[in-house]
Amino acid sequence: MSGSLKLVNLIETHAEPIARQWARDVRKNPRTPSYHDLPEEKLVPVGIRFYDNFKQMFFTDKPADVSQQYFARYAEEHHARNIPLNEALYALIMMRRHIWLYAEFQTIFISAVEQKQAVDSLVRTILMFDYAIYFISRRYQELIYARIEKNLGVVNVLRMESPRGAKLVPYRGIIMTALIIGAIGLTYYYHAVLGLNVIFTHLLYIPIVLGAIWWKKKGILVAVGLGGFLLFSHLIFLKGVPFTDDIIRAAIFLVIGTVVAFLSEGVSRAEEMYRAQPAAVNHEH
Repeated sequence: MSGSLKLVNLIETHAEPIARQWARDVRKNPRTPSYHDLPEEKLVPVGIRFYDNFKQMFFTDKPADVSQQYFARYAEEHHARNIPLNEALYALIMMRRHIWLYAEFQTIFISAVEQKQAVDSLVRTILMFDYAIYFISRRYQELIYARIEKNLGVVNVLRMESPRGAKLVPYRGIIMTALIIGAIGLTYYYHAVLGLNVIFTHLLYIPIVLGAIWWKKKGILVAVGLGGFLLFSHLIFLKGVPFTDDIIRAAIFLVIGTVVAFLSEGVSRAEEMYRAQPAAVNHEH
């Protein structure tokens, strides 16, 4: 183990200069453009922390358990800086490369006996980085999913289909029925009682948008129904008022309902894709 110990001691005692070489390299490498604008002084501690932890990860009997915490933190820091996963992994590969490129390393394994130890050290190091790639990619996956959940928070409330709001799903029909009855009553009141054709129709967008969010393409029927009723009511109660405005309003109802329905469907498909991936991750724990 003397060769391996020399390697680890070299890394431990020269963590900062190796980290600085890595930081300079990663800031100009064409495969890591997201690092180019990051100050060197912010990158060097990342490398130092890795090389300082190298000895513990290298000699432990359970490298996966020991390295998981460090590489999870590595993933969280890089994800917070909006660095793509492929660049974060390539930066890690460069960390490994700079261990072997460090000038003093060339003088360590000079005897025939130590050549085999060099191979053993290399195999052990590669194993450690294999764990790193696995843990970092898994943590990135979890962080991406968490961000999606956070960003979709308001949408999930409106959809009434998030895990916490699952019990509210049966109330969609009740809520929609009440909204439609209210929309019909409001239309009747303004057309039949007041004889007016005013801006009240903007309130009809509420059931139209909710219907498209809840039932997607099927929800377009809400827009069709309310638009049709608006035209029918105008035809019956506002015979002396120009028909053009309400035709335009009914057409806009249909356009808004269709657009929101397709957007809702796209969001649901994207969410299903990301939900499936973390499920596989959680299954491995």
